[in-house]
Amino acid sequence: MAMEQNPLGKVYGGFDAFAQMVHETIGVCIPETKRNMIEARLSSRVRELGYGNVQDYFKHLFQEGGLTAEMEHIEETVTTNKTDFFREIDHFHYLKDVILPQETRRDPNRMFKAWSAASSNGMECYSIAMLLAEQAISYLNFNWGVLGTDISSRVLKAARNGIYSEAMVEPVPAPLRARYLHEGQDDWAGKWRVCPTLRNRVHFQKSNLMHEEYKVDANLDVVFLRNVLIYFDTNDQLDVLQKVGRHITPGGHLFVGHSESMIVRMPQFRQVAPAIYRKESQE
Repeated sequence: MAMEQNPLGKVYGGFDAFAQMVHETIGVCIPETKRNMIEARLSSRVRELGYGNVQDYFKHLFQEGGLTAEMEHIEETVTTNKTDFFREIDHFHYLKDVILPQETRRDPNRMFKAWSAASSNGMECYSIAMLLAEQAISYLNFNWGVLGTDISSRVLKAARNGIYSEAMVEPVPAPLRARYLHEGQDDWAGKWRVCPTLRNRVHFQKSNLMHEEYKVDANLDVVFLRNVLIYFDTNDQLDVLQKVGRHITPGGHLFVGHSESMIVRMPQFRQVAPAIYRKESQE
């Protein structure tokens, strides 16, 4: 059967082609063992478009020119958005107890910048923001901002709204919850919303870590790149680390997931704690 070329300029068809396309465009590796899971996730989209089965959907993508229009749905299907407030709490203790005390004499014209590079629904960003806001209470000249990026438009919308369930906010320490989260009433009972003080300091934008360049400042003090590298192959892991590393200022810190600490092998970064690395010099 003749196959038309997709926008990537390669001939595709079937699940293997779908997995290859996802790897090349998003970086996520989909082994054969996850085929049933991914096809099950695609099933609702297949029905929504009126196709009889997933193979018809793949034909739509690769032979009928539907790939570009479907990419956002595909991104939602193949990415995992697991996150929590103050997940891997020792990282936040390090930020609070080691990094921030060194910033007490920081020039107020030089903003402390943090980037959550796989921010999901924003809980990691707002966890960082609470600690930075606390620092600003103690040191009035401390100026700060947080950027969250993700490939999923759906979770970025949730992050901007900053509304979470009772179960989601459970890990937030009570003093921080009282100061930075507003409890919903009436129709919003059981929901909590991040206060405007934090939402105004935290910004979210769509970003694909596989792109050659990131629209992110190049003098960041802290980058959280946690629990995302595990979905990439070795070459893509190293490539993403090198690109992210260029955005960290000397003396800044990179945080990765605890299961990813063996991946970081960059000479300009020195490990200072489990899954935490300090940039010693420019490349």
